[in-house]
Amino acid sequence: LTREEESLPSFVYSRTKVRDCPLRGQGWKGLEVPADHVTQKMETPVIYFHSREARKVRVRVDFKRGLLSQWYPVSDLVGPPEGACDGAPLDVSKVESSFLQWDVDVLARGAEKPGEVPSVDAKDPWSYAREVDANWVRTLPRKGADRSGPVEAERYLFYRGLGSFPLPLSATVERGGKFTLRNSGDVAVPFTVLFEVKGDKARIAGGPLVPAGGEAEVRFIDPDDWFPVDRLVEKLGSWTDDVLRKNGLAADEARAMVRTWSRSWFRCEGTRVMWIVPRRTTDALLPLSIDPKPDELVRVLVGRLEIIPPETADEIEAAVKDNASTDAAAKARGAARIERLGRFAEPHLRNVIARTKDDVVRAEATAMLARLAAEDRSR
Repeated sequence: LTREEESLPSFVYSRTKVRDCPLRGQGWKGLEVPADHVTQKMETPVIYFHSREARKVRVRVDFKRGLLSQWYPVSDLVGPPEGACDGAPLDVSKVESSFLQWDVDVLARGAEKPGEVPSVDAKDPWSYAREVDANWVRTLPRKGADRSGPVEAERYLFYRGLGSFPLPLSATVERGGKFTLRNSGDVAVPFTVLFEVKGDKARIAGGPLVPAGGEAEVRFIDPDDWFPVDRLVEKLGSWTDDVLRKNGLAADEARAMVRTWSRSWFRCEGTRVMWIVPRRTTDALLPLSIDPKPDELVRVLVGRLEIIPPETADEIEAAVKDNASTDAAAKARGAARIERLGRFAEPHLRNVIARTKDDVVRAEATAMLARLAAEDRSR
């Protein structure tokens, strides 16, 4: 699954879709090829700076067993080397590591907003992450043939990536709604929450601590205890804000993250677990170096597990069968159910193909996947 949860502004650099990079004249370009065998997505990491003084800083982030695929502002170094735009799909499972490096000016605290900061709509999630009392950052001027390119500025450094690696927390579910969370790591996962969105309704279950090397069970208290999705957004927003601050984020940083996720994580149809990734796992997965070394470095990574309960799988298989029908009413009913899946239609359709014993359903799901792929290529 490589579809984005939110469309990014056009100025963001990307290695997985064609974008006219301003450094192309110097042989610097995006990857421009599709990616295969993606099992993990790193969706919205940002790096804020809190400094009383202006300073020059070099930042490097590595992504183990993953490809750093999108970023802003323009970086100074990127690896591994990019492929040609007509190359074969990149097998992410074969990427051992990737990295980005920025050389930036961290402007003095309270400095005016730089003129190079790109404009975005106030309702664009990109703007929410700016609503933080952090220093502005600006890339250093490029001088010389090997340093040509734009000077860009933002409230933060942004990056995201695609990977194929295991995380310590996993989940399984049985019919009837019994969920089991398993922690294969050597550090407990103390913060988890289970929730489900279906149309305009939702339900939530308090998440247990999952001990190192152990497991924990969780159920929705009442399978029929559904409430309006707006109430879920309030509950999850409060939980997330509280947990992020307990793990070191400032109040405005936590609020910005909640606003960013509210639409794409909290309202999107599906069953999922949110959890805080142990700091040790974060540092191993995403080594981060900052020179000069900061007095304090706070890192909080939120994990999300997407789950397809058997009952939901039955619904989607029935919807695919309806979609293949020649009866107009059945076809409309099936299409409407699939449409509600949004960007998660792809994994649901793949699950239908893997589990169905109906050749008609398998053929229809395969055709629907092909149409989704064609839509992605046309964007």
